[in-house]
Amino acid sequence: MGALRTPLPKAPSRPDVEVDEGALELAEVPATVVCATCGLPECDCEAERPSSFSGVVAIVPWERPGGSLLGRLWSTAKLCTLSPQSFFAALPPGGASAPLGFAVLAELLAALGLCVTLGAVVLLVVPGLGAELARNAELRAGIGRALGFGVPGLVLTMVALHAGHGVALDRAARQEGSHRGGRGVRFGLYACGWDLVTLPLGLLLLTFTDGVVSAVRHSARGLTAPGTAASAYLEHVHGLEPEARHRASQRAVRLVFLPMLAVVVAAFVFGLWWAAS
Repeated sequence: MGALRTPLPKAPSRPDVEVDEGALELAEVPATVVCATCGLPECDCEAERPSSFSGVVAIVPWERPGGSLLGRLWSTAKLCTLSPQSFFAALPPGGASAPLGFAVLAELLAALGLCVTLGAVVLLVVPGLGAELARNAELRAGIGRALGFGVPGLVLTMVALHAGHGVALDRAARQEGSHRGGRGVRFGLYACGWDLVTLPLGLLLLTFTDGVVSAVRHSARGLTAPGTAASAYLEHVHGLEPEARHRASQRAVRLVFLPMLAVVVAAFVFGLWWAAS
């Protein structure tokens, strides 16, 4: 009779579903377990929630205490751009002051990075422009005035447009039958992170932090993140079904398209008038 062998423990199998890194970054267990939909300790919400956030409120990195300002800014911008479904599905309730600060800083850095990139391209295309700038004080003053008005104007316009989109999502959701309190302003303000990550400065930072392949792969996130974020927000915050989510998302885009077009035309006309005066 052969000797008995002690059975060896089996190696743990890998989970079938990979964990969303964005969800892990967002998940934060507070002192009291609260609802991820309404933020209250006890509620009767029946919305389907992402498994990573069931019963636990998410805390946006920008709103967490500690850490550097730019570090929290970049972490939040990456989350809402690279993991828009996890981020906006678990967007917690709260005030508008913190996301407003995030939005203004994100758009300011995005606009400055865009100006530097465009300026470098123009100097390369027009070789004599650098020498002309060095000796022409009036030209330098004109460019300085244009940047002084243009950059803040662009920042405020983009912040207003993003916030308007979030408000339009709440309005469209109510028209589709949602009776839940929305947080569209917070949605829109945090959506400004898309511009920071997908414009030149953000792509350069993403190249250094995540590598060239990641930067190239995520360069088109500015086109795909809005739809993904809106769908996740309408599903998990307003509890809409797929068809209703699609209608609400399309209606929200239409609600902000005409005001956006009016702002762009007005800015163009004002720029022509300012240049001619």
